[in-house]
Amino acid sequence: MTPAMRGIVLLCALMLAGMPVAATAEPAAEPAAVPAAAPLDAPRADASFPTGFRFGTYGRVGFSTDLKGAPGRSTNLVTHGARLMEGSYAEVDLGYGIKLSDGFKVRVLMTLAFFDEFFHFSGEATQAIALRNLYAEASGFLKTDLKIWVGSRMYRGDDIYLLDWWPMDALNTLGAGLSWDSSDQGWRLQAHAGVNRLKDTSSLRRVSVPSTFGADTITLMERQRVVASAKVTWFGRKLLGDLSLKVSLYGEYHRLPKGNLRYSGEFKEYFEEFAIAPDPNLLAELPADDGGVIGAQVGLWGFGPDSHLNLFARYAWGLAAYGEWGVPWGVSLGRTSSGAKELVLAASLNWENHDVGVMAATYGRLFVDADRNRYDLDDYWEGITVVRPAWFATEHFHVAAEVSHQWKEPRGIGPNDNRHHTPHVVQMSALPSLSLGRGMYRRPEFRVVYTASWLNADARNLFPQFDERRDRTWQHYVGVQVEWWLDSSSYP
Repeated sequence: MTPAMRGIVLLCALMLAGMPVAATAEPAAEPAAVPAAAPLDAPRADASFPTGFRFGTYGRVGFSTDLKGAPGRSTNLVTHGARLMEGSYAEVDLGYGIKLSDGFKVRVLMTLAFFDEFFHFSGEATQAIALRNLYAEASGFLKTDLKIWVGSRMYRGDDIYLLDWWPMDALNTLGAGLSWDSSDQGWRLQAHAGVNRLKDTSSLRRVSVPSTFGADTITLMERQRVVASAKVTWFGRKLLGDLSLKVSLYGEYHRLPKGNLRYSGEFKEYFEEFAIAPDPNLLAELPADDGGVIGAQVGLWGFGPDSHLNLFARYAWGLAAYGEWGVPWGVSLGRTSSGAKELVLAASLNWENHDVGVMAATYGRLFVDADRNRYDLDDYWEGITVVRPAWFATEHFHVAAEVSHQWKEPRGIGPNDNRHHTPHVVQMSALPSLSLGRGMYRRPEFRVVYTASWLNADARNLFPQFDERRDRTWQHYVGVQVEWWLDSSSYP
């Protein structure tokens, strides 16, 4: 463990030992135990603002086998596949809330994320760690429910739990934003702008050069991507009995400025003096690039405990079609992402009563890159449908099953056989579990997972040439897992 990590762990221990903790194993308010897929029916009242120290956590961890001596491996072939075979992951939230007598409120949140793989599979005491949240939010400074925040923030809406995916809005930028709620009219307005920059040759070029004392580093090119978003949501509460409705409209804009690599003639003598050879493959200039997203969501809830139905539509073009962190490939003749597009249609459902429940999710996605060839393997349709019924045999023992079908349809033909390939995967799972209580979203949950996956020949051919899985029509996964969320900021 590095000195920095030891310091973080010590700080967390001291905070936990010396301050009251807001989280409990079973929160008093039901929405605190329900993920974002089940939308809240109204902006929260001021009385719910937590003051003092706050601890929260989300996590999943487990181990598995493929029944042949190796760990179980995912058979997902689409971009957002079923989550049952995901690796271990955890988030730890440390926060503090302050509320003054005049109503001014400040909330500070830090979220550390820990990724697979564990040292048990490397023999090295290292772990991939990311700082997902590090921001402060202020409110109560005007006679309205206006909030402002600054920092690094996971900024997203409702998810599809079965796919572990936020299909319309999911950003994590270093920036600032604001939100405003009109609780009497049911409106919520949100806006934000931020930046990111990849350590990629299309965004950052540095070179080590001699200096008076040893060596130094100069920057030849640096480009920050600007990402801005806006969202408006209307909540219609208890329109028919407990049945409630929400409608959201969403938009993003992405901008990447022009980049000059600065290997021009004015630097020729400098590079020659220090025997630095410019890379002949580097372009003298990278053009500016941009793109955007428009999306819409309709959500229904209140037709059962923790029940909801969400419908999503999202269209992205240009730079935004490759995602917030994506580096465009298959670019246009002008070396930009102009012409690229992504269309997503998705839906998620949860319904349950005292004895049974069912979750379902589906999406279809079209992706087209920016090059002029509209019949290559980089342009494709893909999709998945997954259904998970469950029987709550007792208060804590549940029996569930899951069936999913995923497919991909590239527009191009295979390079080796000149044939149109259509990969398909069918996954069938059984997952008995012990849960905190009755319900599809009750956590912590301890479960045994068995998944049998059927892959057609085109799906198996997606594995590398000498991968032994190319010869297995049926592939197996057996795992023991636990998942929890306790006062987690990811599932407010």
